Amino acid sequence: MRDVKLVNLSLLAKWKWRIFQADLPLWKLVLRDKYGDSFSSFPPNEGFRWSRFASGWWKKLMKLEDGVSANWLTNRVVRKVSNGREMSFWKDRWMGDQPLAITFPRLFSISLHKEAKVRDVWNLHNGVVSWNLIWRKQPFIWENNLVANCLTSLNGILLGEEEDRWWWLPEENGVFSVKSLYRVLEEVVLEDDRLSVEEEGVFVKLWKSLASSKVVAFSWMAIIDRIPTRANLAFRHVLALVEPCRCILCGHGEETTSHVFLHCDVASLIWRKLMDWLDFNFITPQNLFMHFACWSETCISRRILKALWLIWHAAIWIIWKERNARFFTNQAKSIDEVVDEIKEMSWCWVLSRLQIPSCLFYEWTWNPRKCLNRR
Repeated sequence: MRDVKLVNLSLLAKWKWRIFQADLPLWKLVLRDKYGDSFSSFPPNEGFRWSRFASGWWKKLMKLEDGVSANWLTNRVVRKVSNGREMSFWKDRWMGDQPLAITFPRLFSISLHKEAKVRDVWNLHNGVVSWNLIWRKQPFIWENNLVANCLTSLNGILLGEEEDRWWWLPEENGVFSVKSLYRVLEEVVLEDDRLSVEEEGVFVKLWKSLASSKVVAFSWMAIIDRIPTRANLAFRHVLALVEPCRCILCGHGEETTSHVFLHCDVASLIWRKLMDWLDFNFITPQNLFMHFACWSETCISRRILKALWLIWHAAIWIIWKERNARFFTNQAKSIDEVVDEIKEMSWCWVLSRLQIPSCLFYEWTWNPRKCLNRR
């Protein structure tokens, strides 16, 4: 699932961020030699070279970067110079969009101190800044022009006393966080698979429900079609080709997520009875996503809306439980018994989580809106 991939990429970037800030180069050497270069390579587009000690899990995690732009992390990380003692003058990207070794490759090739730190070549005398750049040969005239351009780009650089540190560009304060990285990856990974405004609104409402967390999580999986219906199991080759994919509840039609929760004869009767009980009506849509959106637009009161979410989640959960009971234990309840179970579960949730005034179960089954409007 795309969300799982984004989370794993975010955690992977967090590990890399810690390595960038590490003061012990030995960490990089040990991890590189034991697990493979991809963990510590900078930039990371040099390809994978796996150690024989690298586990299968490690390799799969590292290969999550496949298909993502090669420098999705390193292009957003720079070294912020202060005292210049840890910053490579030529090789680190401490000013401009790229290291000076790339901006002025000819000057880098004739430099006598390719490993020099910024502090090593920076001088301050009587308030005047100068740069002590030493060449292994006398520059040609055209190379002197490059030197002049390089010194012009360095005008106004003043060093401080604080330590140099890594700077995370997507945030104004430069502080790295997995949350910020996740937003970056949404732009990189989900560029062609972005949710619409309506879809984002539905998922926000879904996770705001006060239903049990495992029920909300299951409803989310149902909406994105990741539950083990017979159609999904057959698609993943869990069921043999000769096994039927018919719906367990009604015995008609293929057991897809939309069918088992919405278009099955049993499920459609359950929703009809619930809507009659709640005194509203709408035409059953094609999928659970649209069904939840329609269900959420049937009232204005905030308290009633939260109660409707609880009822919707309870219905999804009980319908799936009934499906499993018929499949695994060959036990079936009547439509009215299933509806009563949904009413009972939603009544318990409303009392404990919405904190409405005392409401007896028979009052809830008779007129839920009246119970919710009590003050």
